[in-house]
Amino acid sequence: MRRVLTRLFYIALFVLGIYVGLIGSAVPPYQVPARAANPRPGDPILVIRVYYVPQGKVLSMDLEEYVKGVVASEMPAGAGVEALKAQAVVARTNAVRKMRILGGTPSRVDADVSSDYKVDQAWNPTEALRDRWGAVSFWLNWNRIEKACEETRGMFLIYGSTPCEAVFHSTCGGRTEAARDVWGRDVPYLQSVACSFCQHSPYYKPQTVTIPLTQVSASLAQLGVSVAVSRITGSTIGVSQVSPTGRVKEVIVDGQRIRGLEFRMALNMRSTLMSWSVRGNNLTFQVRGYGHGAGMCQYGADGMARQGRTFQEILSYYYPGTRMAGIFDE
Repeated sequence: MRRVLTRLFYIALFVLGIYVGLIGSAVPPYQVPARAANPRPGDPILVIRVYYVPQGKVLSMDLEEYVKGVVASEMPAGAGVEALKAQAVVARTNAVRKMRILGGTPSRVDADVSSDYKVDQAWNPTEALRDRWGAVSFWLNWNRIEKACEETRGMFLIYGSTPCEAVFHSTCGGRTEAARDVWGRDVPYLQSVACSFCQHSPYYKPQTVTIPLTQVSASLAQLGVSVAVSRITGSTIGVSQVSPTGRVKEVIVDGQRIRGLEFRMALNMRSTLMSWSVRGNNLTFQVRGYGHGAGMCQYGADGMARQGRTFQEILSYYYPGTRMAGIFDE
């Protein structure tokens, strides 16, 4: 009996030693030990916590399932497969930057990411996507998206040894914007590049948008800029700075300065690639492109895919100097 108890005691010590070793070992940021040398499609990789805004709940799910929901929510489902693959890598990269388990910078105290596209990336569960697309379109779209995500499984972009800030937008309108001209900080891999690939976008050509001056005044007031409707003339709202690509960087409203990005968001314009004039009781805009213009142009990625470019070529074009890494890389 004593011999049995002694053997159990040493077994318990051995198990305890393994447990202490596991919980005490520090995992370097963005490096996770592989659970399998070659994970198969369907095997869980990592769990990400998503704050789903419509329900006000935090949902835990496999990272790869999250990526599929982001691609379905952020990218036109009819885009070329290589473009969908590029979006999958971008979505995964942005998730990795935020995941606590990988040493990231989460958006919330209770979750790694939010489903709100204004905070992180848009994300929707399959039920919401099925309601949006309908049963038949969901079946067709989801198969393509699932294929793109599975064929890039675990892949994300790094610059040096850190996951990239893989920002993206819908349509650049001919040339992407450098990060310094959008947010005022230089990012080596977010430089302006020529893009002739998005000409098939519905937002490529200038579009006319008319806003009543009363609405303009109310929108500017939300930015802390007070201007009476009677004072809004052709010279009251002027451009003080333009980026090298022609986007509005700064606006002066009755002597008060506003960043171009804030002006665009306040008036709900699609892009800062715009001009305007006062016509009667309205402010009439000519707007080209869609989004802030930095990083990957989604319609441009689709255009490149239509020309036979691979997702690796697409990503290296819009994020020069970056390279691909894998969740399970040693």
